[in-house]
Amino acid sequence: MKAVLFDLFETLITERENGINIRDFGTPDCHCPADQLGIHKALFEEEWVVRRPDRMNGVFPDYYTVLKDICLNLHLSVDDAILRSLDEKRVLAKRTTYEHIEERVLVAVRELKNKGLKIGLISNCSPEEIDGLFSCQLTDLIDEMVLSFQVGVSKPHKEIYEIACERLQVIPAECIFVGDGGASELIGATNAGIKAFRATWFYNRTDIGEAFLQVQNPMHILNLI
Repeated sequence: MKAVLFDLFETLITERENGINIRDFGTPDCHCPADQLGIHKALFEEEWVVRRPDRMNGVFPDYYTVLKDICLNLHLSVDDAILRSLDEKRVLAKRTTYEHIEERVLVAVRELKNKGLKIGLISNCSPEEIDGLFSCQLTDLIDEMVLSFQVGVSKPHKEIYEIACERLQVIPAECIFVGDGGASELIGATNAGIKAFRATWFYNRTDIGEAFLQVQNPMHILNLI
């Protein structure tokens, strides 16, 4: 074994408190901007989900542009200052996620590196979601970051896993992938020829079933290599 590939959200960091995602759309006091846009939450969420592929693959350069596109599509007249404010709130809210990385995660990744393993990160993300990543404690521990909005492809497409392997100079059989299982990422890793494990220390996606071996503590990854 030469490398460990990690998912980011709900694997190396978490946006959840008591099982609830508190930073999905913005700040804890503004989970969804539907009210500010003057539409129902369900309608906003529908528009948000439709744009997910383009948000993840770098078509939209920021949250403001996404909101602007939603407004244009729904023929909404919203003050640009409101959209800018929502954008700023989301960036700040997402940034706080990186301020307190759990020590057990940091210790586990350090131990893996001490054993000579390369560490890769594969994340489906938009630019504002990882604003705090480059200055957090994880940065020096990760050898290669493959971010979907930068490479133009997202999980579960096998191309994103292949990019990670190429950058780390390993073949799929020489690494494992660890993630909570969102976006069918474990299936994607498997299709790319990488052994995948389901991280459950932050969030247990029971809907995935028992198809993938659970890892309940980051330190348990050391037993897999």
